Amino acid sequence: MSRVRLSTTVDADRLARSRKLLGVKDSELIDRALRALLAEVEHQREREALERYPYEGDPELSWETAPGFPLPYEGPVPADLIELARERRRGATR
Repeated sequence: MSRVRLSTTVDADRLARSRKLLGVKDSELIDRALRALLAEVEHQREREALERYPYEGDPELSWETAPGFPLPYEGPVPADLIELARERRRGATR
């Protein structure tokens, strides 16, 4: 990772609090702040994109699925599934 020297003026109280809480070098503090800022901006842009182009409006992303068991499934576990689990456990312990 290439590094760049940074010289700036920041809020003194906020910097002091951050130094005290995190106990890291200023360079690590700034790196963490930049990561958090980028994550926030990316999250905001993703939400805005989803609001403009919701999944429901995209035929590639919204398709009908075949009916299956309702979720959550609260019925008994089928015997063949129990046997399959036993076979896989036996195979894993060999």
